Amino acid sequence: MKFRGSSFFAATAAAILLSPLAGCPGHIEDVSGTGGTGGGTPCVSQNLTTTPPATFATVRASFMGGGAIPSCASAPCHATGSMEPPPPRLPLTLQDDANLYHNVMSYTSTACGNIPLVNPGKPQESGLVKILSGPCGTTIQMPFACTGEQCFAADTIAAISAWIANCAPEN
Repeated sequence: MKFRGSSFFAATAAAILLSPLAGCPGHIEDVSGTGGTGGGTPCVSQNLTTTPPATFATVRASFMGGGAIPSCASAPCHATGSMEPPPPRLPLTLQDDANLYHNVMSYTSTACGNIPLVNPGKPQESGLVKILSGPCGTTIQMPFACTGEQCFAADTIAAISAWIANCAPEN
């Protein structure tokens, strides 16, 4: 087999460079430099199903609150232009807008051990699951100091965990 020019090598290099991104459609921005999974390997969906569904729509709806659970965006720490944590920490804005997915996917929780809020494919290494389930590092359980019905239900946390295990797709 005879190859002409460098197009074969360019195509091969492009395939090698882009292959880590192919398995993780939900991750917008790789802030870690590891292909979006924190470990350098592509995310492989576990195809878990839950009730409520393991989708970003469920995550979004959960952040908007309901019943005894207040909206995360109404909290003084997660609203647009809200109280910001002291430097070097950045605010986590959970406003229901076009930026919500990006905000969730690109945030690193310094108070929870410098782990990504969402680590696609790895719910056990995602700050969101840890923070909703109980304290994580110096971050108390969210919603802020919740008890009983004011906390996320176990099935909602399971759906969020399954969404992350399924590579945290946006849709």
